[in-house]
Amino acid sequence: MTDSRQTAAEKRLLIFANNCISKTNSNGRTMANLLADYPRELVAQFYIHGPAPDFDRCGTFFRVSDGDALSAFLKRRRVGSFVNSWDENIPQQTSGNGRKRNAATMLLRDLAWSLGNWKRGGFWRFVEAFSPEVLLLQASDSPFMFNLAVKVSKRFEIPLVIYSSEDFPFKDYDYFKGTGLAHALYPVFRCRLKHCFGKAMKHASYAVYNSEYLQQTHNEKYTLPSTVIYTPTQLEPAQRPAESFSAVYLGNMALNRHLQLIEIAETIQDISKDACLDVYGRVPSKEVEEAFSQCDALHFHGFVSYEEVSRILRESALIVHAESFDEFYRKDLKHAMSTKIADSLGSGNCFLLYAPEEMACTRYLRDKKAAYVVSDKKGLREVLEMLIRQPESRTVYLPAALKLVKENHDSHRCAQMFKTAINEAERKR
Repeated sequence: MTDSRQTAAEKRLLIFANNCISKTNSNGRTMANLLADYPRELVAQFYIHGPAPDFDRCGTFFRVSDGDALSAFLKRRRVGSFVNSWDENIPQQTSGNGRKRNAATMLLRDLAWSLGNWKRGGFWRFVEAFSPEVLLLQASDSPFMFNLAVKVSKRFEIPLVIYSSEDFPFKDYDYFKGTGLAHALYPVFRCRLKHCFGKAMKHASYAVYNSEYLQQTHNEKYTLPSTVIYTPTQLEPAQRPAESFSAVYLGNMALNRHLQLIEIAETIQDISKDACLDVYGRVPSKEVEEAFSQCDALHFHGFVSYEEVSRILRESALIVHAESFDEFYRKDLKHAMSTKIADSLGSGNCFLLYAPEEMACTRYLRDKKAAYVVSDKKGLREVLEMLIRQPESRTVYLPAALKLVKENHDSHRCAQMFKTAINEAERKR
């Protein structure tokens, strides 16, 4: 039965993704924001790992974990579980992201999923009961997901739309940084990933990218109609910029970012003995935690909820984001656009990016003249000294930042663009 809220322009949307729609995961939160204007009764999601769904954006969830797929493969068990409605009291599920990722484990994982025994546990019943009219795939480095999306698209004769925020198929180096056999198997894994990705791109009706730089890279290889929808933000800016100086970083500390955060903190304290850098988030290792504990200029506060993140962003005089200057990560994160960029721009406070000049986030903010952008140590010190000693300098980029949010990151506008892309996709004959 068609829901009373459904219009001729709204199709029943089935989403395939590694992560569920969740406030605790950046990819899940981005998808939730893009779905803000979509009736939840018309959305269903199949996902693999992550916490329990905690966003009221989706009417039905079906989950099969990596462990489930392996159990179905080895023991021929029926696996998979339904989550029929959003419920904040659903117990948190263990994430599958803790596994060791390298080419060898990813190939074994792909084998377990590709054999398909896990589908006997209710997957097809889930899809058939929902009766999708369009399929959205959040692209990742899981070859089997591309194949599954193509199979479902063909079986139900519905268009396939691919949402991409990564460049995994284009990486001709071992981005897992594997050793021994795992490293030797990387060309095999990449060949498998490229093949499955290429097949999905050939079959897909439309693509959505999170930056123009990623779109350009894909367009050089694949001829597929596409659009760019930047990461949206729902953050309301501060009524007025924070007056007393405080500097904060909120987000992921992996990918060697901690080294630049320590550098920023030490530079801040060298300029002003009473100042420091407050850091919020999860540490990826004991090594990073120990490095933080040995830096008096950096105050680490641990993980906080997204609601708390929003409050801190609005109350901090300076928000910083950093990317590693290590040669490997300069190459690996070339197309990366942190989901924190949108919230930082929309905070109503000063935003400083410290990152290599060739990265997508650096090029974006520099091209739009929407934040302080620094790519060397000398420039970092000069900018921080100015921001600490000249409070009026903190407001220089605020008008441009808020203008950019309105143009590219406004939650309602992004949701409308996303809705249009989904509902105008036509199945390839």
